[in-house]
Amino acid sequence: MLRAFSTAIAGLVLFAGLVLAEEYRGYLKSVGKNKVTLTVEDKGKDKDLDIKTDTGTNFLKGTAKGSAEDLARMIKESDAKGVRAHVKTKGSGPAEVATEIRVAGPRPKDEKK
Repeated sequence: MLRAFSTAIAGLVLFAGLVLAEEYRGYLKSVGKNKVTLTVEDKGKDKDLDIKTDTGTNFLKGTAKGSAEDLARMIKESDAKGVRAHVKTKGSGPAEVATEIRVAGPRPKDEKK
């Protein structure tokens, strides 16, 4: 009985963690010290989201590890919309924090046009 109860509680906690995780795709407009601004399309209109970052946030350029400074440089060199990005978060509401921010890396040299 106790084993079944503890298994059910563990499953509930795992499921709750998955529900609280969120993913966003959009254009990264700015990277600050403790937040990023991402523009996503919501019902045909652009909407800016401010998402917190912390020391555990992974910044990725393709599959290679990057930094917030790398992403800021890419944004500065990009067009007016920003850099296309995929952001994974944990938590919800004011406690939502980015765990991973991934932007497309440079193309391999043999694929450049």
